[in-house]
Amino acid sequence: MDDIIKSIIEIDRGASKRIEDAEKEKLRIIEEAKAEEERMIAEAVEAKKAELAALEKAETEKANARIAELSQEKNAKLEAMKQSFDNNSDKWCGEIFQAVISI
Repeated sequence: MDDIIKSIIEIDRGASKRIEDAEKEKLRIIEEAKAEEERMIAEAVEAKKAELAALEKAETEKANARIAELSQEKNAKLEAMKQSFDNNSDKWCGEIFQAVISI
């Protein structure tokens, strides 16, 4: 009878040990899963930061190109106005002079 009780106690100790080991394994797996989740989140954040930086660079280049285009248009219009003034200033002065003295 004592052998049976000892055997039951040994079986119970073995089962308790297995439960304890299983609980430790569960906690280890949960910790690994949390670490993997954090790694995946960090990778996703870094990927989005890189994507955002590339988008920002592209938009900056696009804006700079448009600014350069508008600057060229402005310079061309200023040059045309200067040319018109150079070509017509004497005529305009004469017309203004005639308008003033004929009053």
